[in-house]
Amino acid sequence: TTVYDNNKQQRKSQHDDLLLMIGHCLRGLALLGKGADAESAFARVAIMPIIRSKLSMGKLDEGGSRGECAGLFFLLDGIANTISTMYGSILRSSESMFTNETGNGSKSSSSCWRMEVDLVTCGVWVPVATALMADPGIKMAIFSPGIANVLQANYSALDTFLSELASSLLLLQSPQEKDVTQEEEKTSIESGNFSHLYYRPTIQADAIERAQTRLYAHPTTVEFSKRWNLPIYYQLRFAEFCKRLDKAIEGVSREGWTADVFTGDAKDGKKISDTFGYELPFFFELYDILLSMWKPDVYLRPLTHRFLRGAMQLIGRVLAFVKDGADGKIQFGGTEESEGETDLSETSLAIPAYFWNERVEDVAVVAWELTILETCLTHDYLDYVANTVCPNDRESRQSTHNSSLELEEIRSLASEVLVECSQEFSPLVSNSWYTLIVDRLTKQCCIPLTAVKGVAATYRMTNRPPPTQASPFVASILRPLKEFDTIFSSRTPPQIGDEWKQKIIGAVSSKYSIAVEDLIATVKRTEEALKSRKTRKMMAGGMSDGEKVKLQLLLDYRQYKEDVEELGLESDSIEGLVKLNQLTSEAESLLPK
Repeated sequence: TTVYDNNKQQRKSQHDDLLLMIGHCLRGLALLGKGADAESAFARVAIMPIIRSKLSMGKLDEGGSRGECAGLFFLLDGIANTISTMYGSILRSSESMFTNETGNGSKSSSSCWRMEVDLVTCGVWVPVATALMADPGIKMAIFSPGIANVLQANYSALDTFLSELASSLLLLQSPQEKDVTQEEEKTSIESGNFSHLYYRPTIQADAIERAQTRLYAHPTTVEFSKRWNLPIYYQLRFAEFCKRLDKAIEGVSREGWTADVFTGDAKDGKKISDTFGYELPFFFELYDILLSMWKPDVYLRPLTHRFLRGAMQLIGRVLAFVKDGADGKIQFGGTEESEGETDLSETSLAIPAYFWNERVEDVAVVAWELTILETCLTHDYLDYVANTVCPNDRESRQSTHNSSLELEEIRSLASEVLVECSQEFSPLVSNSWYTLIVDRLTKQCCIPLTAVKGVAATYRMTNRPPPTQASPFVASILRPLKEFDTIFSSRTPPQIGDEWKQKIIGAVSSKYSIAVEDLIATVKRTEEALKSRKTRKMMAGGMSDGEKVKLQLLLDYRQYKEDVEELGLESDSIEGLVKLNQLTSEAESLLPK
């Protein structure tokens, strides 16, 4: 044990002496203005042998098929760990030494960008980057693999390597750098070894941040970034998103809004449904596409603006599809057969052709889905995008190399874009409820009003007794509205409220009052004609046919008014109901006392 301890102490002393000599050499070269020579010698003698021993096509593809670069991450990690283990003490000493000699370690100082001797940037990163860009085979495999997934993985691996390079080189200490205990210090002094009194660098977080800043600012890093053909990568990804959306639109056009067009993971679909409340598979697919754009294995930070624009384009495509359908320009269903071979596994029974804007249920469901999507864009989706682009955790934020102020600015810009996009939803939703739903339900509710004319025929010369209850058709006037409201009351957009019901009942009541007014006028003319011919006869109960008709109209009005109030509306605010009250009030004296 004593021999082992002595050997360990001797090795530590030799390491400290060597580190001291290297420090003197670096300081001397810096004073002579030969810092670049020191960096070049360190890169050539220390770093390049490590790179040559670890960088090869075989190791690049290790763990995967040829051309997949499955071993890139582990290759880079191995290079960083080897350099840190072998030369970490020299890098730490150099970084601390020349940062202190500048006399200004503030972030705003020019020393952030250049030091007399910068071994981390020019001694380590430059030779690594140069080696990756110099070999034609390796350069092609990394920067131009031709496969979107491979390029994204390569970029992420190198981006992670670069963003963590300063900390991995400067934070990890070699075994010789451990602090000296009091007992070891006493033993060293007694043996005449004073190496423990040598200068020992201390690397703080701000020094690592400055080193990382120099890495990003170096011209080699700029040249390295230009090697990536990121616009082509984005086009490949965006084509995938568009293909999914086009297939979903095609499926909905063929089978209707309830068509099962979701192609994502079943767990993701259930999560989207449970979390946000989407009901239609088409909107599952759309939202899953929007989320997939920002997944770690898809998103690349330099393409943030493109992905954000792409998301807006996909949403715009959906809004255009919905708008065309709402305007009656798109027909669903039909028996059209696609040219070429038909995939029997995807065949389904053809449905009759129809325009979905004529089905109030479809209109209401789509409007509700749009309302949910609008809310998601300005809340949940915005948070998802912002947390991807501007991560909150400290570890992830290091790789973004942006200040807190810049990160907040990015979040603010994303918010503005998504909020502006969401403003296109409101006109569509309003048109769906105030125009399509109101028009369709108004037509359905007005159909029973044709029976108003038949009230006169019921009592004319039939000798029937006076009415005691409303006509059967009255209950069916607002039945379509009641049934619709029961189903969709919980899925009515908040901004719509009850105004749509007010519009429907107002229109129906107006037509109802016109029909009643015409009937009363006809009854009066008939009574005048009978009276002038002196053929008027008093029927059962002493009530004429005309009075029975008026009494029936009063009872019908009262039943209709109750139905309106059941829908939560005040009858006094509806002009048609007020007019009906005025038209039928004359018959109140005919009610049994």
